[in-house]
Amino acid sequence: MLPYFFTSGDHLLSDFPGIFETDPFDQEPVFSFSGSDNSTPKANSTDEVTIIDDRKQRRMISNRESARRSRMRKQKHVENLRNQLNRFKTGNRDLKNRLRVLNIHGMILREENRKLYSESVILQQKLWNVRQVLLFRQLNEQVLPFAWPCNNNVTYINEQQNPPSVSLIT
Repeated sequence: MLPYFFTSGDHLLSDFPGIFETDPFDQEPVFSFSGSDNSTPKANSTDEVTIIDDRKQRRMISNRESARRSRMRKQKHVENLRNQLNRFKTGNRDLKNRLRVLNIHGMILREENRKLYSESVILQQKLWNVRQVLLFRQLNEQVLPFAWPCNNNVTYINEQQNPPSVSLIT
């Protein structure tokens, strides 16, 4: 590597007499790009240039192979993400369908519950009416014999007529 004052471009080589005894532009320096910075420029020889070219070629091949492996990993990762997305979409669609079915069943059950509650209110009213009729009969049976204790031959009103019918609403 050349010192700073040679690379800045502001100075001419003639400004520094005695630095170079020979003209530095007579020979082309060969630099090694192998990653080691402690190498010095070497004279141009066919073997050294071939070694450097071989190293560059191997490095290019290695980099291409590494890039190819990286692209393959990325492609596999993207494919896995797509598969996962499809599984999630399918699961989401299934859950939505199940929720829709459950909502329909819930509506049906609420309607059935409402009908059963209405029937329960009607049946409670009918039961109350039946209890009233039975209570009335019991009171008639208890009160009428004591009303005329001297007359045991009296037929009761209930015995002469059919018992009152209770109409049930259906």
